[in-house]
Amino acid sequence: MDKISKVSKWHVPPLLIHFLVWFFVYLIYFVILPFGNESAWKFRYIASPAYLMYVFSFYMNYSFLIPKLLFTKRFALYIVINLIMFVALSFLFEFWKDHVSMKLGISPPMPARHIRYFGQLQGVAGFIFVNGLAIAVRSTSMWFYSKNQVQALELEKIRNELSFLKMQISPHFLFNTLNNILTLIDENSELAKKSILQLSNLLRSVLYDSEMDSVSIKQETEFLINYSNLMRLRYGSELNFNLETDLKEPDAPIAPLLLISFLENIFKHGIGASVKDSFIDIKISSIKGKIIFESTNTYFPKNNQDKSGSGIGTDNIQKRLTLLYEGRYIYGCKIADGKYITRLELRL
Repeated sequence: MDKISKVSKWHVPPLLIHFLVWFFVYLIYFVILPFGNESAWKFRYIASPAYLMYVFSFYMNYSFLIPKLLFTKRFALYIVINLIMFVALSFLFEFWKDHVSMKLGISPPMPARHIRYFGQLQGVAGFIFVNGLAIAVRSTSMWFYSKNQVQALELEKIRNELSFLKMQISPHFLFNTLNNILTLIDENSELAKKSILQLSNLLRSVLYDSEMDSVSIKQETEFLINYSNLMRLRYGSELNFNLETDLKEPDAPIAPLLLISFLENIFKHGIGASVKDSFIDIKISSIKGKIIFESTNTYFPKNNQDKSGSGIGTDNIQKRLTLLYEGRYIYGCKIADGKYITRLELRL
């Protein structure tokens, strides 16, 4: 069940992450590093607008320019708009520095520079860095989004396949039991009435349990016992049938109706024309995080024309096991000395 029900239990809103990152950048670069400098407050006053312009540039790229232009391969337009934005933001910053701060008498000392146009080159470098960061962050978020979309599609596909396989189980189950009751009507009408009542109880379990992701192994075993009791009514005491359980962990989860397919095929191929010469031996156990199903029965393969006790075959079983317990199950069956031997081990 883990494969189709795994959900993240802890989620931090992206908006909160963005806010915290920008807050700590400002805190470190504009508050902590200049701390103790008597002109630090002047530096913060002058440089803070530049910081806000970098933030504006980041989100213009992150929210609009990158997804609408860069990711759609409109590179020329993307570059032109960024150049225009850089010139406009640079003009606004120079206006703030030269006209607003000067009028207020705030002019932090600028260290001598030996490189011409150092301030402009520093602005270009910062602008390129911020835009590069926006591209990296947006690309990463798009990658995670695409990955989540693929996982969601795979999950939906798995659910659809499981629903289809479950739909296969119910009609075959109903066909087998009705076929059994039909035989009893002519032989023993009272027993046929009793079997119809048992069938109604089984159908109730099929209707409700099949909608769940998992049931306990105890519930699944009880269903198998009721089903086998219903099927055995046709054969009476002549059939050598044994179903043993050893449920050390009765609440261990298992996919509903997973084991019924085994039992259907056992009744289909395990009973010959002479009931006395047939036997069925089944053991179900749950211990140390494992569920184990083992069966040994006589083997009387039916031809294609014989539809009595029709089962859905091992293909359905194999598909459900792969979808639900991939990498967590061992399944094998073989024919030896006229016996059909099956073993399934599920690791929970």
